[in-house]
Amino acid sequence: MISQTEEYALRAMTCLAFRHPRYVTRDQLFEVTQVPHAYLPKIMLELNRTGLIRSQRGQNGGYALIQHPRNISLLEIIKSVRSGTAKTASFNATSSSTEINQLNEHLNQTFSMLETVLDQTSLADIITTPVKQNFKEQHCVQK
Repeated sequence: MISQTEEYALRAMTCLAFRHPRYVTRDQLFEVTQVPHAYLPKIMLELNRTGLIRSQRGQNGGYALIQHPRNISLLEIIKSVRSGTAKTASFNATSSSTEINQLNEHLNQTFSMLETVLDQTSLADIITTPVKQNFKEQHCVQK
């Protein structure tokens, strides 16, 4: 499924998408995402390293998306922070039990469909969902 690190990265990227193309400060990200203070910089460093965001120091600095939110999929974000050993769930063990084999096949299909949905869902899709507008107004729009 989705790890805590991947969820934190999705939270941070969603906030940046609401403010695109402006920069979001580290303090704003802490407040909005509620990612632990010691952990957020590590996530942002990885997102920067993989080319999804840029960072700028100084009074008007912070973090910003490199691309438009419509060009960044949720799957791309997840893969950018996923550890090298973590992989998409796969149930390949064969069993003499038909029931277990059927379960494994069903789970593989389910995870494949989830990956497809994540790949086809962009940050723009997330921030234009009407339910999220309240979140945007409360947290991510520059006041």
